[in-house]
Amino acid sequence: MAEKTIREIAKLCADCGTCQSACPVYQAELTEPNSPRGKVNLAKALADGRLAPNSRNRRLLYQCLVCGGCEHACPQGVEFTRMMIEQRNRAAAGRRIPWLKKFALFFYQGFILRRVLWLPRLLARTPLKRRLSLPAFQKAELKKIVGRDHDREYDILLFPGCVFTYFYPQRTIDIKALLEKQGFRVLYPPGLQCCGFPYLSQGWGDKFAALKKKNEAVFRKFHFNRIVVPCSTGVLAFRKYYELPGIEVFELGDFMFRHCRDAAIDPGFVNCFQGPFTYHDPCHNLKSLKLQKEARHFLGQFGGRFRDDESALCCGFGGIFKVGFPSTAKKILNRKSAKLDELGAAAVVTSCPGCYMQLKENLDVPVYFFSDVFKKQ
Repeated sequence: MAEKTIREIAKLCADCGTCQSACPVYQAELTEPNSPRGKVNLAKALADGRLAPNSRNRRLLYQCLVCGGCEHACPQGVEFTRMMIEQRNRAAAGRRIPWLKKFALFFYQGFILRRVLWLPRLLARTPLKRRLSLPAFQKAELKKIVGRDHDREYDILLFPGCVFTYFYPQRTIDIKALLEKQGFRVLYPPGLQCCGFPYLSQGWGDKFAALKKKNEAVFRKFHFNRIVVPCSTGVLAFRKYYELPGIEVFELGDFMFRHCRDAAIDPGFVNCFQGPFTYHDPCHNLKSLKLQKEARHFLGQFGGRFRDDESALCCGFGGIFKVGFPSTAKKILNRKSAKLDELGAAAVVTSCPGCYMQLKENLDVPVYFFSDVFKKQ
């Protein structure tokens, strides 16, 4: 993206402030520099040379979840996410990745987890557990579901993402079983990498390009026509930044709604807790992919036990955002927690691995993933 394009995007902003009510960071901090409008004006000043880059404005560039809320609300069509990613690429150019962010990305992206799972498990018993959002690790063997048949025609390639691969592997096994129960031939291939969006969103485009190249090489080895991702951030990465000709990419709830609308829910799901449960909308689901009715089609079948949360409040995770800005992330989570208390929710269902981790590890009520509501047998 050329500098002129950044200026053109920023100039679309009418300074109306509509974005402020949709921005979790602004609602948490209530300061103009932390509003999308403030960051657009910062981008204008940097692009025009009226302001020189420094540590203060670099920090403001990263104090953003890139959740898409402002774009969802903006009446002018400002491509805020695109502008922020490019600005971060410029801010990160020639600079080393800060050690704390590198440390966090190692966990969430999984490079070191393959060989040294003992380390994050050990850290999960220390005060760093909350700072790094480390879960109580599940034990499950993913090797038993890996597909290696290069000649077989598959209906779906399942891309579970980093959180489910390394922290909650049983979720990957369960989702594959759910899709196969609907009659689909599902491939979980060896050699998958992070989708790369955490690096792209932080401005490390070269690292993203390397991960993208490795994933596309894996994809070319197999025959399939759909990718199902139980993570809307991964869906965005594949749809917007990968070259996948002839392949459709679906978020899990979206796929179930489009192709398995009559899939049977498990009536016994609500016997796991007392009282009503609600659904937490992941930001990228609701604001970027425009998914709202899909999961609710199934959750609504539980009748009065399902109590809808229409607040669209963020959970404050944002991947590496929580590590870099723990105070802001906590304020965002507190707003969500207060809303759940207001609803009287005795349990929460969500459909984003990051949101699942954030809520499960920090709330006092049970948290379930969307796939949990379906019959297992």
